[in-house]
Amino acid sequence: MKPLACLLPLLLAVAAPAPAPAQETRAATPGAAPPPARIADLAWLTGTWEGEGISGPAREIYLAPMGGQIAGHFTQTRSDGIWFYELVTIVEQNGSLAYRLRHFNADLTGWEERDVVRSFPLVAVENGAWYFDGLTIRRDGPDGMVGAVMIAGRNGAPSHEAVFHYRRAR
Repeated sequence: MKPLACLLPLLLAVAAPAPAPAQETRAATPGAAPPPARIADLAWLTGTWEGEGISGPAREIYLAPMGGQIAGHFTQTRSDGIWFYELVTIVEQNGSLAYRLRHFNADLTGWEERDVVRSFPLVAVENGAWYFDGLTIRRDGPDGMVGAVMIAGRNGAPSHEAVFHYRRAR
């Protein structure tokens, strides 16, 4: 009986499900003020980042900060070529930051209505991570970046989180 009792914790540990990966994104707290931040804090983003995306290779390119903002774009590919693009600006807004974007199909037809811009206000900055409302940019060493976005389902409610691991392109 005694040997079985010693094995029980080991058997439970092996049979237990693996812990779920930590969630990368955060949601804004209603009524909470955005944390102070400056566009210069994200100057490290400047350049080209490559990694695996939702359906194949993905690439993000950011220009150096200029005029209180960073401009950039995201490209998602799949087996038959370009799937979609995002045009991006990260802007200073009321002493904090906001990540703004618009989606485009491969033929440059837009997803959003003409004057609609998706905006993600900054909700926290911690340990090399900039948490926007449902979107995260996190440094991962000197040449790595993790990007994450909470993707909404058909009803608009959060559905699942997409996490991208990038390396700085040389």
